[in-house]
Amino acid sequence: MHWWLPALIAAMLAIPVVFWSNFSKQIGTGRGFFLSSLKAIAIGLLVLCLLEPMSQFEQAKPGANSLIVMADASQSLDVKDSGRSDSRAKELSRLLDQDATWLNQLERNFELRRYTFDERSTNVVDFQDYAANGRASEILNSMSTVGRRVAGKPTAGIILLTDGNESTDPDLADFDWSQLPPVYPVVIGDSQPLRDLSITNVTTSQTNFESAPVTIKVELVAQKFSGKTVTVQLAGEDDIVIESQEVRRLEDGKSFAVRFKLKPENRGVNVFEVRAFEKGTSADDENGEATLVNNRRLVIVDRGKGPFRVLYIAGRPNWEYKFMRRALADDSELDLVGLLRVANKEPKFTFRSRDGETTNPLFRGFGNQEDDTAEQYDEAVMIRLDTRDEVELRDGFPKDAAGMFEYDAIIIDDLEASFFTQDQKTLLSQFVSLRGGGLMMLGGVATFARGGYDRTPIGESLPVYLDQRSPTPENIDYRLDLTREGWVQPWIRIEPTREDELKRLETMPPFQTLSRSRSIKPGATILASATGSDDETHPALVVQRFGNGRTAAMLIGDLWRWKLQSENENEDLNKAWRQTLRWLVSETPRRVEVLAEPDLSQSQLTRIRVDIRDEEFKPQLNAELELKVITPSQKEIAIASQQDSRKVGSYVAEFSSREPGAYRVVASAKSPEGELIEMRETGWVSDPAVAEFESLQPNRDFLRQIANETGGELVEVADLESFASDFDARKVPVSETKSVPWWHRWSIFAAAIGLLLAEWGARRMWGLA
Repeated sequence: MHWWLPALIAAMLAIPVVFWSNFSKQIGTGRGFFLSSLKAIAIGLLVLCLLEPMSQFEQAKPGANSLIVMADASQSLDVKDSGRSDSRAKELSRLLDQDATWLNQLERNFELRRYTFDERSTNVVDFQDYAANGRASEILNSMSTVGRRVAGKPTAGIILLTDGNESTDPDLADFDWSQLPPVYPVVIGDSQPLRDLSITNVTTSQTNFESAPVTIKVELVAQKFSGKTVTVQLAGEDDIVIESQEVRRLEDGKSFAVRFKLKPENRGVNVFEVRAFEKGTSADDENGEATLVNNRRLVIVDRGKGPFRVLYIAGRPNWEYKFMRRALADDSELDLVGLLRVANKEPKFTFRSRDGETTNPLFRGFGNQEDDTAEQYDEAVMIRLDTRDEVELRDGFPKDAAGMFEYDAIIIDDLEASFFTQDQKTLLSQFVSLRGGGLMMLGGVATFARGGYDRTPIGESLPVYLDQRSPTPENIDYRLDLTREGWVQPWIRIEPTREDELKRLETMPPFQTLSRSRSIKPGATILASATGSDDETHPALVVQRFGNGRTAAMLIGDLWRWKLQSENENEDLNKAWRQTLRWLVSETPRRVEVLAEPDLSQSQLTRIRVDIRDEEFKPQLNAELELKVITPSQKEIAIASQQDSRKVGSYVAEFSSREPGAYRVVASAKSPEGELIEMRETGWVSDPAVAEFESLQPNRDFLRQIANETGGELVEVADLESFASDFDARKVPVSETKSVPWWHRWSIFAAAIGLLLAEWGARRMWGLA
């Protein structure tokens, strides 16, 4: 039945009557128009319903689209917001209850697929067993995995309930957003600062300063600890506190640092723990903090590269070697081998020898005159000291790379260049540039320019020019001082403070032997200078990088005076030699180098790289490598490795750290013939809680970017029910058109009745009813 004509006639008759009746009663033009308008609009709405107007809109077709609900199950939700009695995890658990209104609203029109995620995503039937106990959260990786599972299927979107804190730094620039449907992050947690003391970063640095070769820097930040005092402890693997420091009068939100300096007693991999807590409490006392997980950190200190072998070769026995040998006698990191010349080459004359004697008379009476190890007349007489066995250096200074490259550093003292053959000179240069060893030359009458090292491969590797031809003046005393660059090098200093070091320099005896140099080479650095009694200043200690290694020139030739002219108990010279030689070998590579680095894209994956070299420090081909990982629970796991196609002599492996704690990896490398090359060890710490609790505030910026990139929107928990009730009206893959008559809308009738009541109320108020 078509109602439009009767409805139009009724409206045309009723509305004029309404206006006429109000104006005819002398109630005033303004009031009459107002009352007439209210009644006329109400009549118009009722007449409009008789015309049966229809509303059309797009709506998700019930059951045709899937909707994914992903809940964060990582430990970062185990935090209580300010003023809350329950943790974020418990509040999220209530949101995920099967009777939750918002879930029921969504389930009417969508096929809900439920997932929990931490390091990986897991499909669940419901959220009844939800628990936030995952070690780490991988938001992007988890969404990618789910996105691939539903690829090609009509998916309305992903509702992501999380605090937005990822275990790894998300690489948003390279992430493929097209693989995801619209994502609607629901922010779990408040953004208000929480009471918390957090260790944000721990770094280690190793120096050659003898008293404290390792520095552990602990960076912390506190919230709602203003004016409090915090205790920071360093403990060993046996949980015994090594050192404790206090930081007073904290400022909220302002980071501060504590440094521990120590000398690990054990070689190899050492594991330490740093922990922080408010003074007067303990490391296990919550004390109102949001979490205690970020109050502790494990740190690895690898002291496993030694012992380093140092070859000292000199043209004569001297005091320098004596004191150097004494200084290193009890040093487990340095192994000093001496090769000293006690007599120069000597021509063979018949009248000087006995009948049938072919060896140098200096060996007469030692019972080895006919031995192959006794020097002949035309050879210098050398003495070997502290060699590894009878074979080492039996033929004198090494003549090939295999023999020379087994040392980590070489020191030349008071020995002229002509002592070495041309091949040995070239090998010494390659020892530094290719092998990466350390070379130091000490000042003396037969070294540097006076030793004829100018225009030799050895001289080219040194950090000073050797073309000084002017005679060195005699009877001049030299005072040693540090340069600006020297002051910043810990291994140069003996005392811990600048004041004490200045006093030490003032009390040092003067030196009388100095090999003067015209200038230093580009890239070299003067760390110490010598000022003579003639007021001229000359370089005393110069260092530089040379290829893969480093070289040093100690131009003072009588450092032994430092010891002889000091008090007997003074150990400054011994300490100086230990620190200097540690610096010389600190970056020297070994034949087997093992490195363990975390994979930044996957929080628990560690990449292990092993570089293997042969005796000449060239990449070792076809080596046999055995890798063994020792887990925090002391379980040994053998892992396989493969050659790196991009680098010869390099082998790579991967290991997934399934439990938190300190890991060790032992690499055993063998030559193709099965001979053991070396065993090396390193370690790493798996601590996913570090990233999880790096920030306790929800990462809204990260979640908002996810929403913007995928076409979704950020949702607050308070708006979740209204969001769910209107979700079926959003653009979805499968939808249908619906038509609804206006007269089915209760709001139309409510508006009409409301207008009539308003008109009646106005009449009563004005006394017209």
